[in-house]
Amino acid sequence: MKKDGTAVILVVEDESIVALDIKNHLLRFGYGTMGPVSSAEAAFSEINRQVPDLVLMDIKIHGNMDGIEASRIIREKYHRPVILLTAFADDQTLDRAKMSGPFGYILKPFNERELKTTIEMALYRHRMEVRLHESEERYRRLFEEDLSGDFIADGEGKILDCNPAFLSLFGFRSREDVFGLNINTLFSETKRHEERWEALREEGVIRLQEFEILRQDGSVAAVLGNMVGNFDEEGNLQNLHGYLIDTTEIKSLEEQLRQAQKMEAIGRMAGGIAHDFNNLLTVILGYITLVNEKYLENEPLENELEGIRTAAGKATRLTRQLLAFSRQQVLNPEVVDTNVLINDLEKMLRRLVHEDINLSIFAAAENPKIYVDPGQIEQVLLNMVVNARDAMGARGKLTIESRNERLTEPIASPLGSIPEGDYCVIEVEDNGKGIPEDQLSLIFEPFFTTKPADKGTGLGLSTVYGIVKQSRGFINVRSQINKGTSFQIFFPVTDKLLRKEQIDIPEIEKYVGSENILLVEDDNAVRAVAMSILKRAGYSVVEAGNAGEALLICEQNGSEIQLLITDYIMPHMTGDQLILRLRSIVPGLPSIIMSGYMKRVNSEKLETDAILSKPFKPEELLRLVRTVLDSQD
Repeated sequence: MKKDGTAVILVVEDESIVALDIKNHLLRFGYGTMGPVSSAEAAFSEINRQVPDLVLMDIKIHGNMDGIEASRIIREKYHRPVILLTAFADDQTLDRAKMSGPFGYILKPFNERELKTTIEMALYRHRMEVRLHESEERYRRLFEEDLSGDFIADGEGKILDCNPAFLSLFGFRSREDVFGLNINTLFSETKRHEERWEALREEGVIRLQEFEILRQDGSVAAVLGNMVGNFDEEGNLQNLHGYLIDTTEIKSLEEQLRQAQKMEAIGRMAGGIAHDFNNLLTVILGYITLVNEKYLENEPLENELEGIRTAAGKATRLTRQLLAFSRQQVLNPEVVDTNVLINDLEKMLRRLVHEDINLSIFAAAENPKIYVDPGQIEQVLLNMVVNARDAMGARGKLTIESRNERLTEPIASPLGSIPEGDYCVIEVEDNGKGIPEDQLSLIFEPFFTTKPADKGTGLGLSTVYGIVKQSRGFINVRSQINKGTSFQIFFPVTDKLLRKEQIDIPEIEKYVGSENILLVEDDNAVRAVAMSILKRAGYSVVEAGNAGEALLICEQNGSEIQLLITDYIMPHMTGDQLILRLRSIVPGLPSIIMSGYMKRVNSEKLETDAILSKPFKPEELLRLVRTVLDSQD
């Protein structure tokens, strides 16, 4: 092409008069010309000197190669469009011409309009092909160089193509290892396969969903995925494009941040917790003294014993509350009374704020039942109270409220739309310095803070957002500079039944028995009281202070043992490891694990029939023992 954009055309014609006529036509049309030349060899020489924009090629030319073969070479080697000229229109010539992929076919003699129209259409088609090729090349480069793991699969999930990042993400060595695999087999959550495909068929797209994938080394990785489906006219899924971003390291950092925040919270509460425990111990020791005195004087002991039981119950709830904040395993959701949860947490929250901050609590939702993890929701409240405290100066005002709201239409929030429905709303409102409008959408991002460096990162709201989102809740924020901020957390209400907080004390006779039980506990006091409870219920108990003693007892009298009750955390061997060792001696030995704190343990993976949380009541121990033994019949 000339500098002015004029197309240059090479004329290949062995009849000089015809060639000159074609050249004159081209010049009148405003094109630049090359040639004419009369053979394929001469044409190649011209093209090597200057590549034209189009070639007009007669089929019958001089030399050892006809125009059809020359056209094929020009098309494949130089990527230039060719229009074939011929006086012959027989089927055999046409079939050969088609194989060379010409951009036009003109029969001699031809008129001027036909020649120009064919040339313009060929030039236009060539420009479109060049643009398409460039676009495909750009897409291919984006596909190959993309940092996310990209793949293409057919309508059944069979992988057709993938990029290097996909291979690296899953640990494959080459594309050949991937082709033909079903994408479903690379995701760990098998139960969600059909849900994922159903959503893709209905919506056509899956946006920013979190998945767990299985790497080739057997490890599990977290990814954030987008998938887009392509459908035929009848709505059938033809293929899908997927884009997976590795979030494993981000998840790990978030978990480390969350754990650090939990530890910071416990550090802040330590003094208050010690005070509460000292109060409870004072109550228990006082009542024990009264019991001794009244016992010697033969007086009734019901009130004192009830006081001890009540104080122990408070200590139990306090301990479990602390574990809920500090433990690292994912907690299980249950039906929770929001009002009760907030009121139970009041004392702990008051210890986190300054004495000159007025904390008001109005837990008055008419339908307070939500399906959440109570420990995580307590952490949400804890984080939000600390952030509110840091945002207020002296004489601040902080209000926590629970109420019900029915949304008849979606409402907007800085984090997206909150759908219509019935909700229990927890609102935390302060009269602090407020949040600038341009920062409202940033406050839930990890590590984002407006606090000075000497105050650290605080109890980041990213933890709040993560927990609420995981609990299928939503957050709305309203803020005014120098007037304060209000966070509203929306949890869908549930019609499920609440689990009773207090277990009715059953008749002990219902849980008596005479079976032989091996009790393994390294704490002498706990072992003694558990053995007393079991023996009073009629059981025959053999005790062991550690795993070694238990193994020796089982080797000597294993056939007589009908149930193993073991502590989880013991020196040299954990409870589930002991169970496996003893079952090699006594196959199928029923077991119960006792523990006050099983750090990083997934209860579903423990090799045991049941788990008993410490501290426990006698009736809880006896009921579980009876349940496990009866289930063996």
